[in-house]
Amino acid sequence: MPLLSQSEFKRLSQSASDYSASIYLPTHAAGPEIQQDPIRLKNLLGEAETKLLEAGMNKRGVQQLLQPGLDLLEDDTFWRHQSQGLALFMTADGMALYRLPLAFESLVVVGDRFHLKPLLPLFSSDRYFYLLALSQNQVRLFQATRYHISEVELERVPTSLAEALRYDDPQAQLQFHNVSGSGSVPTYHGHGAGTDDNKENIQRFLRTVNEGLHPYLNQENAPLVIASVDYLQPIYREVNTYPHLLAEGIAGNPDVANPDDLREAAWEKVAALLDESHQQAMVHYNNLKSTDQATDRLPDLLPAACRGQVDVLFTKANAHCWGQFDFNSGQLQQHDQPQPHDQDLLDLAAVQTFLQGGTVYVLDEEAMPTSTPVAAVYRYTLAT
Repeated sequence: MPLLSQSEFKRLSQSASDYSASIYLPTHAAGPEIQQDPIRLKNLLGEAETKLLEAGMNKRGVQQLLQPGLDLLEDDTFWRHQSQGLALFMTADGMALYRLPLAFESLVVVGDRFHLKPLLPLFSSDRYFYLLALSQNQVRLFQATRYHISEVELERVPTSLAEALRYDDPQAQLQFHNVSGSGSVPTYHGHGAGTDDNKENIQRFLRTVNEGLHPYLNQENAPLVIASVDYLQPIYREVNTYPHLLAEGIAGNPDVANPDDLREAAWEKVAALLDESHQQAMVHYNNLKSTDQATDRLPDLLPAACRGQVDVLFTKANAHCWGQFDFNSGQLQQHDQPQPHDQDLLDLAAVQTFLQGGTVYVLDEEAMPTSTPVAAVYRYTLAT
């Protein structure tokens, strides 16, 4: 199952319903603990039922809403193919589920929108990235994180130089030959770009690849890492239009490499980028925390996040602040325990920051720059 993309996250954030249930549970990929995972889900579905009834939904509607989740309980095949965490998003219109390499706390939230803060590490500290494994014989796109990699099924992207030129210029087929002994794999003459004609054909091929990837990447800001032999990388960079292509790729023939080895090599480059960005954000906050350009007060930063004022937000993992917020009036209510129709105000601040182009870091308590569960740096300050 592919990872959650940024565009899918945005769709989830816009899937408003009077009764929306978000369920998170830790899962296991192997071992005897697998047998306990459906039991945990059953308990969480029971908790969701109670909360939906308390929110005013009738019993028949609750049963229909939860039925897709109940159907999973007896699906042995489903439970044998898990990652670290399972997220289910349920409304009367259906269910979306994601098996993710994130260690969730067990959590059920019912409200008029989905609870999405636990997913945000996919876009920061544990963020996903794309890996383009590129050769003249094969084109593959992977979506990956530190511990997980899955291939994206591509359409309208040439799978090889031969295919690209076959449709672009039938005469180009005269320049191909079969690898000795294989009888089937078309390979372009020469080990490198070779002549100007060869480079031009390769450039046309890579330009077609770049254009074909546009539907998959046009709403993304995830890093893209190239894995290819050395001579292809500068040619691809010439035709690339994706703004988040990393400057350094992985050298070597990806056709003979294990995808997990490619993932590990790519993660080293992505992790260095993420760590640098995180450290810069922390320094920036500490430099501004005594000014009106930063705050760790939720009543101040929540309305700022909703109007797109927050540039960077730090929030504590597995922390919750229940209450209600009316953006039009600015009225904020906070409760020690969740009340009917409450929402997690930390989730609201984090999701609104992310949707409006800000960066969100979901951190362990010891990594937070403040003793409060949330802190923010503003893009701008309002005139007083």
